[in-house]
Amino acid sequence: MNPTHYRLPDTRAYPTDPVKNELLLHAAQLAAPTSKAQATLARETLAVEIAQMLAQNHYLNLSVALALAPNAAVYSALWQSLADVLAAHGDDEVQWLALPVVVVAVPNKRSIYPTMCQWLRSKPFFKGSLGYPIGPPYTGHLICSVQLNWGQLKRINGLRRKKNAAAAESLLSTLSDQGFALEAGQSVQVRYAVGFAGKGIQAALSTPLGSVALPLMQAWQTHFHTPGATLFTNPMMPMTPMTAMREGNALRLRMACDVFTTNAVRAIRLQSPRVGVVIAAQAGGRLLFGFNATDAVFELAPQVFAWPLTPADNMDTVVQQFIDLLAECQVENIRLLHEPLAEADALPNYAQAIHMLGHNPLFTEHH
Repeated sequence: MNPTHYRLPDTRAYPTDPVKNELLLHAAQLAAPTSKAQATLARETLAVEIAQMLAQNHYLNLSVALALAPNAAVYSALWQSLADVLAAHGDDEVQWLALPVVVVAVPNKRSIYPTMCQWLRSKPFFKGSLGYPIGPPYTGHLICSVQLNWGQLKRINGLRRKKNAAAAESLLSTLSDQGFALEAGQSVQVRYAVGFAGKGIQAALSTPLGSVALPLMQAWQTHFHTPGATLFTNPMMPMTPMTAMREGNALRLRMACDVFTTNAVRAIRLQSPRVGVVIAAQAGGRLLFGFNATDAVFELAPQVFAWPLTPADNMDTVVQQFIDLLAECQVENIRLLHEPLAEADALPNYAQAIHMLGHNPLFTEHH
């Protein structure tokens, strides 16, 4: 299927007027260079300016630039440059890493799930029988963190710039190392094990898990097992903390959408012979996926999943993955709306949507 069949209007709120920011200027030149020389100069200048800001613990200008990037390409150039600067560049520097694991849990009562830290420290994980080249003596310590956020990344990378492994170890002791509680009902969470190593670990970061994936998933399943709860874990490869935070949140959202979709389709089929799905972009940078019966006579309470877009999201990929899941669920009645909805507008149901400008991406391109 051609992903262009799924294209929706981009409703993310990019600035309409140029922002006077040196970082954005260089990132724009890097995103759309007029020559190879200009791209090289922009990349080097951007890296130097970011490094100076980090060395001085001056994050405001960087935060503003990320928030006010005029489009996804400029945001990506700026983000990648920041990630490159934060990587270890010498043998005397520490390389931070994080291992995300997405947990889908359905407890029948409020449940407490154990911390990952003690479990990880008791195992040379990803080594030996698992055959993955990460584990003692490559890593320093690993500790679980409830979530990664910009504040934690600033603390981690500030210490890294000081080239001080002892300070890095000290920081780990201040990060959260607690179990987490989930209320009764379905929940999708992402957890991180955060640690550091020498520069040599970089070759193993963002390397596909391959044959390690299944035994690692089973290990996480066993570790998080809690009486009275059904759960599924999806481990991800070790990454830099910035990449882990982005990819971990993206996979959490995708799995939440997958769970919502299968539950909605199942519930509708119990009451109606055919499921109808509506896809639309909404002002404010959201994608809406709505589920109902195809016929108004069988109309049920609307079920809508809202996907908040980040500047790093590829909209075509998000929608294509969603439609692929619908195809696996044998849902063929789909309406993709061409016009964006206002923020205050509700998503129309399928019976309404078929009379609006749009098409079914499974069978036609536009009509």
